[in-house]
Amino acid sequence: MTNAEDTPRGPKRDVILYELNEVPWPVVDYYIERRPDSHMAALLSGGQSLTTYHDDSAHLSPWRTWPTLHMSTYDHNSFDLGQDPATFRGDPIWDVADRAGLSVGIFGPMQSWPARQFRSGGFYIPDTFSQDSKTYPASLQKFQQFNLAMTVELGFSSDAPLKPKALLAEGFDIARRGLTPGSACTIAAHLASEQRDSRYKARRPTLQALLAFDLYWRLHRKHRPRLSIFFTNHVAAMMHRYWGDAMPDYTDFYDYTADEVFGGFIMTAMDYTDRHLGRIRKYLAANPQSLLVVAASMGQGPIPTGAFGDRDLFVLEDPAQLLSRLGLQSAELGLAMYPGISLVFADAAAAQEAITPLESVKTNDGQQLFSNSVAPCRREGNSVTFYISLDAESGQHSGLHYKPLGADNEVIGTPAELGLVARQRLGGGNTAYHIPEGIMLAYGAGVSPDPSRKQIDVLDVSPSLLVNVLNVQPAPSMQGIPSLFACDEV
Repeated sequence: MTNAEDTPRGPKRDVILYELNEVPWPVVDYYIERRPDSHMAALLSGGQSLTTYHDDSAHLSPWRTWPTLHMSTYDHNSFDLGQDPATFRGDPIWDVADRAGLSVGIFGPMQSWPARQFRSGGFYIPDTFSQDSKTYPASLQKFQQFNLAMTVELGFSSDAPLKPKALLAEGFDIARRGLTPGSACTIAAHLASEQRDSRYKARRPTLQALLAFDLYWRLHRKHRPRLSIFFTNHVAAMMHRYWGDAMPDYTDFYDYTADEVFGGFIMTAMDYTDRHLGRIRKYLAANPQSLLVVAASMGQGPIPTGAFGDRDLFVLEDPAQLLSRLGLQSAELGLAMYPGISLVFADAAAAQEAITPLESVKTNDGQQLFSNSVAPCRREGNSVTFYISLDAESGQHSGLHYKPLGADNEVIGTPAELGLVARQRLGGGNTAYHIPEGIMLAYGAGVSPDPSRKQIDVLDVSPSLLVNVLNVQPAPSMQGIPSLFACDEV
């Protein structure tokens, strides 16, 4: 670890960290081949191209890999969405910068809830799986409520009926907060495309990135924080589902019939990112002390069609019904990503008690519905996270066996009695999944062109930004080496 007296004191630089979740180099190359004049192409030709590597023995997931990058350690204890934040270990980069007296702005990085006010100014909008809608400034709270509601609405499938009056009210508020005319027109065009072809409903999750970045960028330009972070999952969501429809050669290796509509979704998502990058590049031209870093804490790669497929899957539609049947009425539902479910209890003892009734739920053939060797029920602090089995027989008349908390005898009931329904997901199965390799692009103040894409340790990112860009000593818990982003000249 670097000692305080050894910390470089170079020219003052600011950093914009654009967290492009799970995007790998093949998708970047796929995009640039079709958009050679894009802002992304300009970053590659004028900046530094690196390959992040995530060397973790635990299961790769963004709610684990991003804390690894932010905290520069694998020992951060983040395993699940909805996990009790008091159980996390380590110091995220924004806390280190804040303690050093720098202004900080964050918008959506994973596992950033709860919100708090930075001491030296900035803004704090936590991730879209937060357990409340609190933001700094408070004026973004209504947007965060909308954001969290969309996380719930789009959690399983994005073909839920729209509520025009509610959308109009939310749209008016978002417009006041910074929605651009370009984004408004794009959203209107998308809604029109849904009317022509219902398959376009599966592209709805990408629209959240347009809204979020518009509001983030307005905050960034107002506060101009030394460390500014924006997180987006919109490309990752499209890659998981539609890699096989878009990426060349997929159908040569896997038994899959590509869909021409779904095949355009990755390009559209990357187009939205390119718009963002264009606005940031314009800002960099006027602010030569600013550095842009586009990062992925891991990537995605092709897999055989799996998980969701063209079949019914269990979805928890009525959580209160499940909790009542299992004797867990004291729990509160947290936010998690399907098929995950998060429960929050008053204390750790109550959370631990919940494991037994949750693990007792089995199908007629004895398969556990909420726990298996890959994704067990996990308690951390006062939270419990579990996952609906994607292999379970989901017929509505299938019997489920379970033992409520404190009961002596097993109960047999239907899925509906436990608040479960069987549904198909619009868009079919996943065709891509997580890999350890991600991307990193650095462009702007003090960075010379480097197209090498050499592999770097994901642990080195935060210490390098702190030491070599922000002139701040890393936290003692950080394990990486500040080996990146050395300043050539500004």
